[in-house]
Amino acid sequence: MVLRYRFLSTQQFWWLLPDSSQKNITNRLRLLFQHAYLKRVALPVASSRNAMIYAMTEKGAQLLAETDNIERTAIKWQRHLNVVQPTHIQHLLEVNDILITFRTDLEIAKHAGRIADYRVLRGDPKKHRLKVQLMNKTGHREDVSVIPDAIVLLQPQDGQHGVFFVEVDRGTMTTGRWVEKVEVYRDYSQGHKLQADWRSQWAILLAVTPSEKRLLSIAQKTVEAGGRRGFWFTTEDCIILGSVLTPIWTRGTDLFQLRNEKLSKLATYADADRQSLLDALR
Repeated sequence: MVLRYRFLSTQQFWWLLPDSSQKNITNRLRLLFQHAYLKRVALPVASSRNAMIYAMTEKGAQLLAETDNIERTAIKWQRHLNVVQPTHIQHLLEVNDILITFRTDLEIAKHAGRIADYRVLRGDPKKHRLKVQLMNKTGHREDVSVIPDAIVLLQPQDGQHGVFFVEVDRGTMTTGRWVEKVEVYRDYSQGHKLQADWRSQWAILLAVTPSEKRLLSIAQKTVEAGGRRGFWFTTEDCIILGSVLTPIWTRGTDLFQLRNEKLSKLATYADADRQSLLDALR
């Protein structure tokens, strides 16, 4: 699990092993750390959700190779992967929240017959770069790209599958960069590349924000930039096991309206309509 996700909090181990005792998992992690199979990582500010964070060690990588009877070089881990800034670790943990909860909940939904199939991918710079041409300040077109933090493909029992690009916003991105991302997602989703790359005619951006205040801020900027019904928002505290297919998403256009270049507020966040991913497939 640590090899796959790179950094994992105790809470995330509990999510990955829902049928196991949380006490036993915590004790096992403590022993793996004490015997140097895992490393503990400390963040300057840790929430209760990720107070204890674990990463791979060389001894752990060697054990995986021995157990699978393969060469150590086949284990795709090197020490430098642990040497990252705390802010990057926090971002990776929040992306892992998405990957773990979506994979778990969608697997349950598949077995229950609510969906036919699904895929949940971590955004890969080599495979998943979404590139379009946008007009720059000098009036010339230039290539601009984004790499989604995650991509979710949902296949309903009937009809075409849907594509959901996921952006985990930590509140540190400038307004200008967010607007640029909106323009890339907008143009990419409306162009031929979406069909060519993902064999789908529509896509939705799912933005996960740290707070309601931040959500309202970037939702407003999204609508101003021409982001319409294909931009959905929620807060990070809503991303938990069992939440993925519940109505936790709010469309930017249910909060704000742009008409004749004038922006108006339609509803407070508390009063705005909520959507589930299944609503998009209907």
